[in-house]
Amino acid sequence: MEDPTTTAMNLTYAGTLVIGVVMFVGVAGAFVITLLLAGLGRLIATLGMALFGRRAGAPAFQKPATKISPKLKPARKEPQISPEWAAAVERADARARARAEAAAAPEVTVSVRELPAAGHPERKAS
Repeated sequence: MEDPTTTAMNLTYAGTLVIGVVMFVGVAGAFVITLLLAGLGRLIATLGMALFGRRAGAPAFQKPATKISPKLKPARKEPQISPEWAAAVERADARARARAEAAAAPEVTVSVRELPAAGHPERKAS
C-alpha cells in the first residue's frame, strides 16, 4: 500500500486542478452569456427602431430648423492678443535667440595660406 501522505497530496493536487477547470469554464460561460445578451439587446433595439420608423443613429428629438438672417448673424471675431502680451513674447524670443547665439560654437575660418609649410613645422604661421 502507498504512503497515505502521497495519496493525500495527489488528491489535493487533483482537486485543485478540477476546481481551476470548473472556475475557468464558469468565467468563459459568463463571458459568452454576456456577449449573447449584448447581441440580443442590439437586435431587439434595431428591430424596434425599424418597426417604429426611426433610423439608427438619428436623434430622438430634433429641433425645427431656424433660418438666421445674415444681418442678424453675429460676426465671428478673431482672438486678439494684448499688446503687453505680444511684447513679452517678443522679449522672451529675443532672450532665447541671444542664448542660442551665445551657446553656439564660434566660427573658425582658416585659409590654406595661414598653415605652416609641410617641410617646416616649427615655423609660425603669419
